[in-house]
Amino acid sequence: MYTGGNIKLRGQEAAFSSVPVRMNSGASGHRVRGLPHSVRSGIGLYKSACSTSNKVAKKRKSWIDEFDHFARLRSISWDHSSEANSSLKKMIEEYLKKIQAQYGELNAISTVELNEKLDIVKEKWVEEHGSLPEPSKTKGKKEKVQKNETYKKTEMVTPEEDAKKKVQKEYEAKLRQIKDDHRPMVYANPGTTNFDYLCNSIRLMTARKTICFSLDVEAYEFDNDVVTEIGIAIYDPRENVHSLVPMTRNYHLIISEALPLRNKKYVCDFKDCFLLGESLVMSLHECVEFVQSLVDFYMRSQTPEDKSWSRAFVGHNVLGDLRWMKNLGVKIPEEEIMDHSLHKVNLETESNKTEPIFILDTEKLYRFCYGNKGGNLGRLLRLFKIPHAFLHNAGNDSHYTLKLLMHMCDVNFRKQAGMDNLLEMSNKIRQWIDREKQEPKVLPMSYALSVVDATKKRPATTTRQDTKTPRKRQAKDLVPQTEFGGSQYFVNARDAFQSTLEM
Repeated sequence: MYTGGNIKLRGQEAAFSSVPVRMNSGASGHRVRGLPHSVRSGIGLYKSACSTSNKVAKKRKSWIDEFDHFARLRSISWDHSSEANSSLKKMIEEYLKKIQAQYGELNAISTVELNEKLDIVKEKWVEEHGSLPEPSKTKGKKEKVQKNETYKKTEMVTPEEDAKKKVQKEYEAKLRQIKDDHRPMVYANPGTTNFDYLCNSIRLMTARKTICFSLDVEAYEFDNDVVTEIGIAIYDPRENVHSLVPMTRNYHLIISEALPLRNKKYVCDFKDCFLLGESLVMSLHECVEFVQSLVDFYMRSQTPEDKSWSRAFVGHNVLGDLRWMKNLGVKIPEEEIMDHSLHKVNLETESNKTEPIFILDTEKLYRFCYGNKGGNLGRLLRLFKIPHAFLHNAGNDSHYTLKLLMHMCDVNFRKQAGMDNLLEMSNKIRQWIDREKQEPKVLPMSYALSVVDATKKRPATTTRQDTKTPRKRQAKDLVPQTEFGGSQYFVNARDAFQSTLEM
């Protein structure tokens, strides 16, 4: 809910903390520890801050290298010649060669079967109509319009031509229905860019050489130019050399100028429900500095050892999130050094040349393998049985997107989940889509109960047990959330970053 001007706040003790809690007076009940009365918010203030963020960003300097742990990471180089890497690479190439043959064979069979189905439709059409309709000459073109200084005149269409168009549309609809129902379709056919993108995604991730910078943005549903949350999840192989469980660094930033803006009509509002720590509330300028410092450290090499690692932006339709970051004033590496198609992946030898920044997009990876249907993040997490909750929180979404990429590129998981059994996968996808049309939306019970409890009227007075006399006590505010880390306000980005290291 938007409330212009200053946010009116009440003091309250925070769970797990003795720091006074200040709550905004709107219906959202957003809890932020240490939020000053002086913090102002609103769309006007947000856009004013956004207009000056480019100037402010130029004056800032990245400070992540000032922390000893991160400074040491710059001196670690990727060992491409190790026996473990050679053995892993051999296994991966054998797997890719196997699915290349499998996909190619299946595509040949599928194409023959599809053509047979189309031939039956064509034969039946000829029996009923005498001949096939002529191919549409204007397919894919806009209707011709003759322009005049004072009016537009549409090209006249005769009744005969109109009847032909209707017949043509009916025929094309029948063919399209056959293609839509045909399974399996091999979208990642060997020799195509789709198959190359799949193979190189697997190579990049399984080589344990790629620093992954996963990004997600939540915008205000009534004004998409206003970013309310930024989520970042980072997988750095330099920190995972001996890890059994992949260690990721997860950040959830809430822009203070947009703090009271809540989504509710078109998108679920889970701004308070970050599952991986504490949400960091800062001004837009400080959020830009925070993101910029991470980008500069992880996505720009500074030392010879740095250059031995690959780097990738990760997201679910990540290009939109990168555009949002640029609009906020974050300096993203130039488009010229980005590799969207993964054509420049080279894991053969060690090189001192700086590699391009790769774009690993889970939505694109899914679409290239299984088609355009059923590709939203929540459905893919359910499809691959990845536990998750409270999507549409930017911090959660960036983490789950990174996790989804790891699953989709893990050879062992692909085998266990049957991801290369394209017939079975297409059946599962169709089943999930059909179920969503028929079954009700499931709301997490804890969240539903919190909402019900929060809307109950609570008495403002209680009774003393010893004297049976009434006494006044302020009803405790309820926040519609369960076990989350809450939010903390920070004046500057460096302090906010340092707070994530103090565990």
